[in-house]
Amino acid sequence: MVDREGQPIEVELKFILSPNAERRLAKLPEFGPPMASAPITRRLVSTYFDTADCDLARNGISLRVRRDGEKRVQTVKSRGMTGAFSSRDEWEEPLTSDVPDIALASGTPVANVLPRGAQLRPVAVSDIVRITRLIQIDGGAVEAAVDVGSIAAGGANEPVRELELELKDGSQAALYRLSLALHASEPLRIDVESKAARGYRLRHGRAPEAVEAKDVALDPDVSGAGALRIVVANALGHLLANRAPALAGEPEGIHQTRIAIRRLRSALQLFRPHLEPHAMGLLEAELGTLGRIIGEARDWDVFIGQFLPEAAKRSVDPDLIEMLRRPAQMRAAAAHAESGRKLDEASYTSLVLGLAAWPEEAHALGDKRLSLPLRDLAPDLLDRLLKKAEKRGGHVHAHSPATDLHPLRKSLKKLRYGVEFLAALYPHKAVADYVKRLKRVLKEQGAVNDAAVAIRLAEELAGSQHPELAPAIGALAQSSEGATAGARRKFGKAWDALRNETPFWR
Repeated sequence: MVDREGQPIEVELKFILSPNAERRLAKLPEFGPPMASAPITRRLVSTYFDTADCDLARNGISLRVRRDGEKRVQTVKSRGMTGAFSSRDEWEEPLTSDVPDIALASGTPVANVLPRGAQLRPVAVSDIVRITRLIQIDGGAVEAAVDVGSIAAGGANEPVRELELELKDGSQAALYRLSLALHASEPLRIDVESKAARGYRLRHGRAPEAVEAKDVALDPDVSGAGALRIVVANALGHLLANRAPALAGEPEGIHQTRIAIRRLRSALQLFRPHLEPHAMGLLEAELGTLGRIIGEARDWDVFIGQFLPEAAKRSVDPDLIEMLRRPAQMRAAAAHAESGRKLDEASYTSLVLGLAAWPEEAHALGDKRLSLPLRDLAPDLLDRLLKKAEKRGGHVHAHSPATDLHPLRKSLKKLRYGVEFLAALYPHKAVADYVKRLKRVLKEQGAVNDAAVAIRLAEELAGSQHPELAPAIGALAQSSEGATAGARRKFGKAWDALRNETPFWR
């Protein structure tokens, strides 16, 4: 495909296949006539190049030389992620050798990144047998490529068994419909890590790194449906980018995954009045289930990595509190294992594809008001979130128990994300000041909530089988009382200040 300026762009979905899945896929109706062309088999050997300091990778660029039979092709790609699919600019030039020609990359981002006189060296090599078919579906054309082979780098080797679906013509709806049809017959696992990224990871022996969410930039003239599509795509990109680090057990990967789930739920809540309720309810429920499982792992990470060390510093008997660490680590490992299983299930792929595909189906998305400009909808959407928070916080004060503060905290988080999603519609300073006050309330609420969660987790460790931990739990509770009291006082002041402020969108 090409973008509006005629620049070639790659729009694709990628899935990890289980052993022998390629044979089962080949028997599906979508992979045979009349929908699909005859399969073409090729062997592709691709070498990825970079400088010793990885200047290209640090700037989201990959440079490879691919051998395809007798042909040699140099390809430059810029990193991109839009929802469930990758969307990357690409530049291809024929070569006569197996080493890159920098002169051929003069019109690409490579020219702006490489230092003068930079020397390129091989980073990784992928050796792939690729079977491609062109599939016609819903007026669009999608190239289905099954890749089987390996990636080698730095003395390490990793198998490859993937399905890539690249949109060649038509709308993204066609890409999603094909994906959903295939997934219904052959459960797939969606993934976004490129072969280049896997090669760099193997080369340097590093675990996948967590990624923070990117800001959403909405045009005030975009329709409500268009805005929802962009916001959901942004949050899905954040979710998928952190699947690999979360699977690897990285605490920050789990943390960012939890944030991504909250942002997705907040996006649906923001537009809820205009969304079809049955589809909305199903997707919300699935996000809630995933959020609870990921949240459990995150709570244990916070308990071990933050709460226990802080409580030990404040305690007169830190060794007593440290008695909780080992049993907590065992529970954390179990929670991480459960999170990994969930992220690797077919239901995770179903959820991602469902969330990505729904905004593409305009007739099934919601009511007619979604066709209005976002600027006309935004004030009412934000007002609804604020009113719900005010209702939940109407009788809340500095001495309210944590159980009363938690519903308000959830509403304020949704309000915060809603404000951030729609920030581009309003003056920057007004939005920044309001978000700053929101974060202040949430910070102090969070301190109270974390203490309550920590005590609950500690009590779970003891249960009925480990009463010997009772003194440690008591020490933990005593240690947190002073800090919690201070957070409650600060919360009360911050909440009163926020309630007395006139929202910037009114």
